[in-house]
Amino acid sequence: MESMIKRVIGIMVTLVIIGAILGLGLVSVSVIGAQTWTVNNVTYTVSNVVDPTVLTLLTTVVPIMVVISLAMYFIPKL
Repeated sequence: MESMIKRVIGIMVTLVIIGAILGLGLVSVSVIGAQTWTVNNVTYTVSNVVDPTVLTLLTTVVPIMVVISLAMYFIPKL
């Protein structure tokens, strides 16, 4: 019984840490298209330089895959 409690507490702490890191990462990825920089008085944005399919992959597919992979990692072990 004590082993099960330690395991549940360990999973909870791990999920809280992963949730915090994932939240920061999702915010960083979601604003990637609005990033701008200036080179020789010419302003570039990521959405003008990078292919839109790459931005779609980074902003939608990658976070979805992260959540699915976390679920697949933790659910069978419960």
